[in-house]
Amino acid sequence: MNVSRTRFKLDGREATLPRVALSDRVKEYIVEKILAGELEPSDRIVESSLARKLGVSQAPVREAIRDLVLLGFLESKPYKGTSVRSFSPDDLWEVYTVRAALESLAARLAALHLTEEDAEELGHILEEMIEAGRREDLQTIAQLDNDFHDRIMGISRNRTLYHLWETLQYARWTIVTYRITTLDLEYLAARHEDLLEALRTGDPDRAARAMQRHIEDMGKPPENVEHAAA
Repeated sequence: MNVSRTRFKLDGREATLPRVALSDRVKEYIVEKILAGELEPSDRIVESSLARKLGVSQAPVREAIRDLVLLGFLESKPYKGTSVRSFSPDDLWEVYTVRAALESLAARLAALHLTEEDAEELGHILEEMIEAGRREDLQTIAQLDNDFHDRIMGISRNRTLYHLWETLQYARWTIVTYRITTLDLEYLAARHEDLLEALRTGDPDRAARAMQRHIEDMGKPPENVEHAAA
């Protein structure tokens, strides 16, 4: 079956992409501009202007903007339009407390289902994450961090929970946190060792507590993050 395709301009380059991917690509473009500081808090996002800039219709731009408002990257106010939202410590804390609740449940379930093969796979991801931290490779460590948590969600074997986690797109918040943190990247990667150890015990309560603290600590201001082992 042929997939309908269209032309998409990104930073002056033109590429052919499936239409079904357009709204996601527009969303990625906006988020990357926010994270790079090219779009700052309170900057307006004008649907028609962005559509012209990217060389697409307004429909995928409208969909991307709507999703990013729901995810908290943008905010929409009556008579003022849509603009980039500022990320205060309180904003991150709200995001991470909800994420901690979801993922602590996943860790509880994953501890009951974890196989040695699963543990080895998580261990390999962790090793790569630590190495990326040593290189101060922010993009790679953020992606591996998300892969680690994504794998735990899968091991939980709860499709509803996994779907909800994917819908909230916490991977995007992970990169936000890595970009604004003042903590050492290798240390942030190594924090996952305690989490993996808790999962390996097969104790659902211990795994849930470890995950709860692991995530909530990242939502706190740097001076409040616990450096003690789980």
